[in-house]
Amino acid sequence: MAAPVIQFKRGLLANLPGLRAGEPGFVTDATDLYVGIDSTTNNNQFVGSGRYWQVNTTTVGSGVKLVEGTNNGTNSVTLKSPNSLAASYTLTMPADDGNANDVLVSDGSGNLSFSAPAASEFDLAADSGTTDTFSTGGTLTFSGGEGIDTTVSNDQITIAAEIASTTNAGVASFTTADFTVAAGGLVALQAERIQDIAGAMFGSNTETLITATYQDSDGTIDLVVDNDLANYDNSSSAFITASSSDTLTNKTFDANGTGNSISNIEVADFAAAALVIESEGIGSNDNDTTIPTSAAVKDYVDSTVTGEDLDFAGDSGTGAVDLDSQSLTIAGTSNEVETSASGQTITIGLPSAVTVTTSVTTPTVKATNLQANDGTTAITVTDSTGAVACAHNLTVQGNLIVNGSTTQVNTSQTTIEDQLLELGMVDGSAPSSDLNKDIGVIFNYYTSSAKKAALYWDDSSSRIVASQDVSESTGVLTNNAGGVMEMAGLYISGCSGTQEVLSCSSGEIILSNTTIDGGSF
Repeated sequence: MAAPVIQFKRGLLANLPGLRAGEPGFVTDATDLYVGIDSTTNNNQFVGSGRYWQVNTTTVGSGVKLVEGTNNGTNSVTLKSPNSLAASYTLTMPADDGNANDVLVSDGSGNLSFSAPAASEFDLAADSGTTDTFSTGGTLTFSGGEGIDTTVSNDQITIAAEIASTTNAGVASFTTADFTVAAGGLVALQAERIQDIAGAMFGSNTETLITATYQDSDGTIDLVVDNDLANYDNSSSAFITASSSDTLTNKTFDANGTGNSISNIEVADFAAAALVIESEGIGSNDNDTTIPTSAAVKDYVDSTVTGEDLDFAGDSGTGAVDLDSQSLTIAGTSNEVETSASGQTITIGLPSAVTVTTSVTTPTVKATNLQANDGTTAITVTDSTGAVACAHNLTVQGNLIVNGSTTQVNTSQTTIEDQLLELGMVDGSAPSSDLNKDIGVIFNYYTSSAKKAALYWDDSSSRIVASQDVSESTGVLTNNAGGVMEMAGLYISGCSGTQEVLSCSSGEIILSNTTIDGGSF
């Protein structure tokens, strides 16, 4: 197959027309390339030509040619790159043309400027010694003195003080938090430093039952005495501790507080005034200061329970049963509920023929025919197969799930209100593995014979196919003849968003946002 060719509009320079915006044109007699702006010849933009640059080779750098006027000849001046560079850089030209006899200098960052030539000699002076004259052709030496070092590196002179040592009178550093320097260079130790030294003698130090802590924020020392009596010798004191055994007389214990409790209390005898006995009765002792005996409690319960009623309520209405003289009757409703009693058992059940006046809820209903109230058969259930036939309209308010191999709709028109139709689901969910099936819509038609057209996703090639003649086998479609698609435009997504590729404007088909690859040699 021959390599494809894309040709620009081309011809002689004298015949170059006004090019439309973005339209290229190649001048054959001058080998120049132009691009149009607004369909006028004056605004055709020159792109370039081999007359104005020198292309680099494997060993020679490229250059830009500055050509003399065409009436004078074809000579040129070439600004050329070195044949080899350590790295890329940019040279920025000066903002003006400078003064007479100026030289072009760089700031080391690629910025060029015009500057007067540097003087060949200049004077040197110091705090002491005589003034000297330095020539740019000589060597200028910076020498250090006692405690001073000098170094030169990369065109930079560094003068630094030496750190003081036992053998060198250099520069010593002081922390301002520890020392102050008064007039005349007198160094004094800060009060804070004295406090820190003294505080360190106390800080984190524990003597016998006394803890010492240095507070740096206010320069004080805190002494805390141990208040745990268990840590003291109780052999000669009157302290009561958790391990001591003591007899307490006329003492009050207050356990009425959060976290307070008294446990494991044993009482040998109660005072008579603290008890309510059987003959006294609970009802005549309504107070919070005495405790009833078991006999007093039993008498009270026996006399109270036999005098009580059992109150009950239904979905409507209420009632009561005297526990001494009455019994509770549970009655059914004719044709709805039956009841029977035997011993300690009450049985509630349904009669053989049940009449439900409102509704019924049950997990399983067995029936052959379901009819309307007027006797019209609505649904028929066939024995042995369980097939269900609906004799009239069926309206489903909730979701309709059909599990089977084939769904057949024999109607003249199907109307679907759903905005999205999902194909290829597996048991109501997205497939979890490759089904190796094609997915789409098949159209049946007739032209000399029965045929099928389809618009489908080809699983094997991972693309959508439009076919005018397909054949199907176990869910896989074969494209026997590709179909023709008619549209007003075409959008492509995935490269850089979604962009229009084909469109029509004023009777012209426009190809836009497209790169045309002419192939390789």
